[in-house]
Amino acid sequence: MPEIRVQNLRKSFGASTVLDGIGFTVRDKEFVTLLGPSGCGKTTTLMSIAGFQTPDEGVIAVGGDVFVDRAAGVDLPAERRDLGIVFQSYAVWPHMTVAQNVAFPLSLRKVDKRTARGRVAEVLELVELGAHADRYPHQLSGGQQQRVALARAIAPSPRVLLLDEPFSNLDAKLRERARDRLKQLQLSLGLTTVFVTHDQDEALAMSDRILVMNGGRILRDGTPEEVYREPGARFVAEFLGQCNFVTGSIETGPGGGAVLRTRDFPDGIAIRADGVSASGAATVAVRPHDIELCGPDGNGAEGTVVESVFLGDHYRYTVAVGGARLEVHAARPVAPGPVRVRIPPHSAVLVD
Repeated sequence: MPEIRVQNLRKSFGASTVLDGIGFTVRDKEFVTLLGPSGCGKTTTLMSIAGFQTPDEGVIAVGGDVFVDRAAGVDLPAERRDLGIVFQSYAVWPHMTVAQNVAFPLSLRKVDKRTARGRVAEVLELVELGAHADRYPHQLSGGQQQRVALARAIAPSPRVLLLDEPFSNLDAKLRERARDRLKQLQLSLGLTTVFVTHDQDEALAMSDRILVMNGGRILRDGTPEEVYREPGARFVAEFLGQCNFVTGSIETGPGGGAVLRTRDFPDGIAIRADGVSASGAATVAVRPHDIELCGPDGNGAEGTVVESVFLGDHYRYTVAVGGARLEVHAARPVAPGPVRVRIPPHSAVLVD
């Protein structure tokens, strides 16, 4: 499978800038997710790769073929790009059987009927719908319809697979099974894949790389672990799960590392970062599960548990520390009232 190259992509609708000069590369067989809120530009990016949107500026290339080069006047029609696409709505045709839906892109490519029947049977087995070939969409569940759309997308052996929030119409349990099935299929077929979602769990579970977008720009590009643990920007930290933010001034700690000093944490918070300037105001992000709660006689900042919610596999606490309120996740119950709050060394990371 070829790589995808996107350079300096710009797109505006009237006075609204949707894509502001974004660029990235998706390597051969890589699964890359465009993650962000509604209106961030992720779907416009995907539709530009697919050929359903024309960017105002920029270059899009797949392998050695240039799909779009606005400066050179190149804009290859969508039907000539040889891409597999799964839409949010699935777009499964109700008047066709499962097999007919999957065979449709093969008929457009003039594949002979015998070869097409074999390919349809093959991909339906891949998505575990072999026994449903003669059914109509209204006879299928939402999850099964999603698999029909996926089978149709991969039937012609596309160069690249594009997916626009394909699980958004499924309930939580079905979404989890569907994403696991898709990831296994992507790995087994070696598909170069671009996936669009606003769901952080989907992005973290499925991706080789995540591009976090907001305001038409890419704010962070990295592996799921990198993006989650080193978000860089406050927006990224907030978008990928719950996060606490503490503002103070940076000083050099006893061991030479950077420490954030604040009135609420007089002993300081050790910062997980290299090459941090040891002066000036700064904000750190701390995940709720990284914060430790101890008895009132323990070490740490003075705090008060003001709210406790049991969520099955953990408790969610709201803890008042000075003028701030922190969200803390812990496996064990803690009684309301005074506690000591400890942020282990290097659990905090600087954010812009």
